[in-house]
Amino acid sequence: MLERIRNAIRLYQGLPKDIYVIALARFILGLGNFIIPFLVLLFTQKLDYSPSVAGGLAMSVTALYLLGGLLGGKLSDSFGHKRVLIWGELLGAILLLVCGFFPESHLYTPMLLFVSYFFFGVAVPASMALVGDLSTPKNRDAVMSLSYLAYNLGSGVGPILAGYLFWNYTAWIFWGNGLAALIGVLIILIGVNSTHQTQHDQEHSELEKATDGSIWKVLSLRPRLIVFTLLCGVLWFSLNQMTMTTPLYLSHLFDKQGAILFGQLMTFASILVVLITPILMQMTKTQCEIKSLAWSGGLFAFGYWLVFINSSIPMQFVAWFFLSAAEVLLLTKEGVYLANHSPSSHRGRINGVLSTLRNVMVMPSYILVGVYIEQQGYQNTWLTIIACSVIASMLLLALSIQQQQKTLSVKA
Repeated sequence: MLERIRNAIRLYQGLPKDIYVIALARFILGLGNFIIPFLVLLFTQKLDYSPSVAGGLAMSVTALYLLGGLLGGKLSDSFGHKRVLIWGELLGAILLLVCGFFPESHLYTPMLLFVSYFFFGVAVPASMALVGDLSTPKNRDAVMSLSYLAYNLGSGVGPILAGYLFWNYTAWIFWGNGLAALIGVLIILIGVNSTHQTQHDQEHSELEKATDGSIWKVLSLRPRLIVFTLLCGVLWFSLNQMTMTTPLYLSHLFDKQGAILFGQLMTFASILVVLITPILMQMTKTQCEIKSLAWSGGLFAFGYWLVFINSSIPMQFVAWFFLSAAEVLLLTKEGVYLANHSPSSHRGRINGVLSTLRNVMVMPSYILVGVYIEQQGYQNTWLTIIACSVIASMLLLALSIQQQQKTLSVKA
């Protein structure tokens, strides 16, 4: 077991310097993850909006974030992935720092948050594309999982700090988040060499070679990417139930103790992700990404099945072990597959368009699941979630088999 852990850790040795710099920047961004976990609480408790209006404002922040991502994909391919990442994060950070001077303004706080997270959204596809540029198919598992691991490590601490600041030092929620983003920008500006990708072009596959035409032409020639994104959208629906259906279900079972238990599960998951990510990457490094995502769907189904058959507190922690493993595979392997199958000339646009498509597909579930719980109850809701996970897993497995057969026929 110890040898397996050592081998898993070795996965992150010998990566390009730029990758470690990006991981450090994402760790700091995670440390400053103050606002999003407390967004609805901020609108209701500090700005005195009603819960329904607060929900609408929070959804507007999310919508502008997605709109920024759609625009950011085009901008990053046109002006450079590193440049758009820096400008997007920089403008978002500055607006958060300004927001700290109006922490409880009924008007200025929402407006500044809208524009700030629009710019953060612009930076997202550029960030994902930059990581793809600086990695190769051989080390992408390690690169993507290290970035994910670093951000989660920071996020395990950031919301805890924000919890202490929220009530009496609200301005520091904005200043802390803004300063973290600003420091992350400076680290990438100084430490990342954007010309690094040209030194490794020969290591990239045929699928990553630059091409001409619009994003729609590229996607029409690669319809598998659309199918892949739709299936990943179903897995994201399953993932979101960890933070949507689960807290409601726990409150239904344990009343006021449900919120405490949910917080404990979130902390447990944060620690678990750090521990199991390198092990899972080592176990799946020779497996195609789609098959790993099929395993993710299976793990979601099994974890929620455990919740369904046994509502005891110990079983919740057992279930979240499998759910956390599913989350790790989804958040790492999806990015690896898209990077491996996107031409470098369109990487930003592909990330922007496909992530927007997936999020637009998943967003209505926040309302629909709530209505479904009210009408059908928790038992039927869990069965539906399990069924969706199983169906996605089976379709991903079929897609993996079809891709493998196509590869063999091309070689033949």
